[in-house]
Amino acid sequence: MQPQQRLVNLTEQPPRKKPSSRPSTAPSSFAHIFDENALPTKRQLLDAASCVVVAENGIRVPFGDLFRDQKTVVIFIRHFWCPLCQDYMFSIANTVDPQVLKQSGINLVIISNGSYNMIKSYRQIFRTPYAVYTDPSSRLYGILGMTLKSVEPKAEQRRGSYVRHGRAGGIAMVIANALRVGMPLWEKAGDVTQLGGEFVLGPGMTVSYAHRMRSRSSHAPIVRVLTAAGV
Repeated sequence: MQPQQRLVNLTEQPPRKKPSSRPSTAPSSFAHIFDENALPTKRQLLDAASCVVVAENGIRVPFGDLFRDQKTVVIFIRHFWCPLCQDYMFSIANTVDPQVLKQSGINLVIISNGSYNMIKSYRQIFRTPYAVYTDPSSRLYGILGMTLKSVEPKAEQRRGSYVRHGRAGGIAMVIANALRVGMPLWEKAGDVTQLGGEFVLGPGMTVSYAHRMRSRSSHAPIVRVLTAAGV
């Protein structure tokens, strides 16, 4: 059964507020106002849609084009060297059937914040058929409410079920993967303090699911995200 979905009311015109800098979630006092599941507002969606992401071939694409015509699951990972996000990517590769997504009329894309020159080899690690883009400035992350560091000091101890490696094992995995596919070590991998999240957007300026990471290991289980998308 497809779960009831919440959509942003796009007929309302919220007052434009003075933009503020993206908050760091390190202070514990921020935890009580951080809502990891709050749906983006209309203004946030419009601002996000106008941002530009960079494709594997270096072409700059308006973010809004990715979900203009089709419901799209958008996964924001951290930097390309993050072992925890690589574990999450493996969970997507091992769990999600691209054919099922296609039959359901749903697209899935991955967004990081490093150099687009790392995308090709990164996709090879997981043999993923899904498009990967980068937001080098992390502006898109900030607009959609994703933050830096951890909301709660103890959050790092609560790892998602997708995490397969400890610290040492994760670093070893990343190095082995990089050598295996020939990742360009000289390229910028992204902001190591940036947290990511998961969203279900479109078609058009609609959003039916949002989740923002509270720590480096708190991606939402991909099955939960797909269920919210109606798969």
